[in-house]
Amino acid sequence: MFMKLFLEEEDLSLHLVLDASESGDCGTPNKFQYMQKAAMALGYVGLVNYNRVGATALGVQERAGEWTTSGIASSIRDLRGRRRTQDLARWICSLEPRGGSSFGEACKRLAMSRRGRGVMIVMSDFFYKEGYEQGLRMLVGRGYDVVALQVLSPQEVEPDIRGDLRLRDVEDADAAEVTISAPLLKRYKQTLAAYCDELRTFCARRDITLLTVRTDLAMDTLLLDYLRTRGVLK
Repeated sequence: MFMKLFLEEEDLSLHLVLDASESGDCGTPNKFQYMQKAAMALGYVGLVNYNRVGATALGVQERAGEWTTSGIASSIRDLRGRRRTQDLARWICSLEPRGGSSFGEACKRLAMSRRGRGVMIVMSDFFYKEGYEQGLRMLVGRGYDVVALQVLSPQEVEPDIRGDLRLRDVEDADAAEVTISAPLLKRYKQTLAAYCDELRTFCARRDITLLTVRTDLAMDTLLLDYLRTRGVLK
């Protein structure tokens, strides 16, 4: 009797998801630019390791001269090999944050379009009025490991504003008049911390790897320390 042994190399995919809604176009360093840099770095790692790389931008899409909020603004798929680096770079550089995004609808479409096995990295601040829960639930399972990279600006974590202000939501134009005082800033920080804790608990219960970073974190530290420590990069 003979036993034949075979080594099968599994075709793994890397799918990068960037939140290209207008709320990302803020902060110093800019949140959306930070997500672009992270996507380019992660995509390059995938390409040189000959994984299949795809990417999706969440936001509004222009159709027949009008902007629609279907959730997905643009996407690129089936890139493989170092020679496709420029294609990925051109796509990432062409993105501009506009309007809002239906996170739940976008995740539904992403879940339906996935093939095989792989890793999906979702980059966003996860500040959705509709909530992030339904969308993330749709992405879990079906052969994909989901990584949520929450990107916040230093100004969101430590606001440096004072006085009477009229604040306007850049995505849906909702406005509110507030007086920024020390007690209000303290309450804001407590609310932000509670929100991030809820996101962390939600992800932990569903085996989603969550990383919360500020845009002043060096990119090499994000890749070599944070992502490698969590096993996202090897």
